[in-house]
Amino acid sequence: MKRVFLDKEPLGHYTPGMISNGHLYISGQTSADPVTGKPAKGGIQGETLMALQKMEAVLQASELTKEAVVMCRVYITSSELWGEVNEAYAKFFGEHKPARAIIPIKELNHGCLIELEAVAEL
Repeated sequence: MKRVFLDKEPLGHYTPGMISNGHLYISGQTSADPVTGKPAKGGIQGETLMALQKMEAVLQASELTKEAVVMCRVYITSSELWGEVNEAYAKFFGEHKPARAIIPIKELNHGCLIELEAVAEL
């Protein structure tokens, strides 16, 4: 196994990415802006883009692109956000359509509306 780190150390006891058996496992990426620690501006679409960009940073640190993603699990604080999340997600991935689950949950850290995790193929 090989750990993938970004510029700064995470606050929790985890690694942003872990490479094992030909796959990159990306830890949960919330919509918290890395600079402010608060949810990204722009409502759920802005928050979705922030979480996806943070996922993409882990991919890039592993010399991969978003087209390497095979599975995403997306956690949202309300099922009513599904349509807007789907729209921002589709814009980000374009023609690439990884397997996906969108799971409504009660709440997320820092008041974020979305968190996602992903698996990519090396």
